[in-house]
Amino acid sequence: PPTRGAREGHPATGGDRTSTDRGPPSVVSRRSGGMAPARKLTRTSLFDRSALMAFLEDGLGPKRKDAAAKHCRAILHAAVRDAEAGLDAVDLSESRVPGIPKFARDQIPERFALITTTIADCQTSKDGSTTKMVVELQDGHRVESVVMRHDKGRVTLCVSSQVGCKMGCTFCATGTLGELGNLTSGEILEQLVHANRLFNDDGTGAGPRRVSGTAHGVRNLVFMGMGEPLNNYDAVVGAIGPMTDPNAFALAPSRVTVSTVGVVPKMRRLVRDAPGVCLALSLHAPNQRLREKIVPTATAYKLPDILSALDEYLATGPKVRTMIEYCVLGGVNDTTECARELGELMRHRDVIVNLIPYNPTDVPMGHSPPKMEDVRAMCALLTGPEFNQFTTVRHEMGQDISGACGQLALKKGPSVGNGGAGCGTGDIEDIG
Repeated sequence: PPTRGAREGHPATGGDRTSTDRGPPSVVSRRSGGMAPARKLTRTSLFDRSALMAFLEDGLGPKRKDAAAKHCRAILHAAVRDAEAGLDAVDLSESRVPGIPKFARDQIPERFALITTTIADCQTSKDGSTTKMVVELQDGHRVESVVMRHDKGRVTLCVSSQVGCKMGCTFCATGTLGELGNLTSGEILEQLVHANRLFNDDGTGAGPRRVSGTAHGVRNLVFMGMGEPLNNYDAVVGAIGPMTDPNAFALAPSRVTVSTVGVVPKMRRLVRDAPGVCLALSLHAPNQRLREKIVPTATAYKLPDILSALDEYLATGPKVRTMIEYCVLGGVNDTTECARELGELMRHRDVIVNLIPYNPTDVPMGHSPPKMEDVRAMCALLTGPEFNQFTTVRHEMGQDISGACGQLALKKGPSVGNGGAGCGTGDIEDIG
């Protein structure tokens, strides 16, 4: 049997390469590809499937990968069951998880933690529709995620994938933090665990905790919280696996949406590595010149290259749905001329254009919200006979707790009631 967790240097935690010994020395998370700053981690989440697979393969030997995968599925199923039931440790007894190797049953409680994160604060909007959850990571960093309760009991969770963000979108509060680190795939999945723990049969978050497999809880999940998901690609894809695994969190792939400002090489990989998952492209401008003013990192990937990657994604099948996110900034990109350019850009592309009126945030650029008549005029032009473009105007949720789109930057507001996790997109289910 093995005497360590994941192999030294194994990319078991997505964006961070770590050793996973849970002994006296701390685990040092090194830089991956010179990207996000390193993080020091001392515990490995049991939801980190790559780390769990590496641990099992070490114990079973390299020729028994199929057996390792089978045991990994059984252990993750038990982890989801016990975590969402509110337990602090997984029950791996023979009666609950039959057939797994003895070394795994004995060593997993020492090598892995069922939950490595805690809820530092929860704030619920006055109308009760939205709860922002501040999640404290094991190294003291904090991220935010938001739960949105829609009509007829539908629930959407928006998760963070990074601590801060380096993309620098001029309207986004998260970008003011800079890029402070990548989340592991386990830390991403733990946001889903915390959210699902909130719900009982009426979906309010009061009373007994929801257990996985019941009819309520998170139905849709969007990577629209803190960070650029495709800059933490391995961890995001590593989290999507258990999210959509029928034996784990059992979300339909079409109910998971990954948002990006246009990291072209990773957009092309996502088609292969996460089939069936929806894409949301944060465009925000109809031409390259204006886009560079709103999204400074747009200089790295030009609009023609982004649209080419988008076309490759759309070509994967008729059931693939893609949202074009367009944050409408007062006096910047809110004219019918911009709408007409956008319509021409999206002509013959089967996408949903989502106009997002700017939410006030503390950003240096000092943007202003648009006039709603300007937003309606843009929508009318896009949906009219000239373009006949499927277009929605985002119904924002959680502005009063800084939980709406672009507002996530660990800004503390008044706490009201119980809490949950995500971003502010009330009509995100139009994509599924």
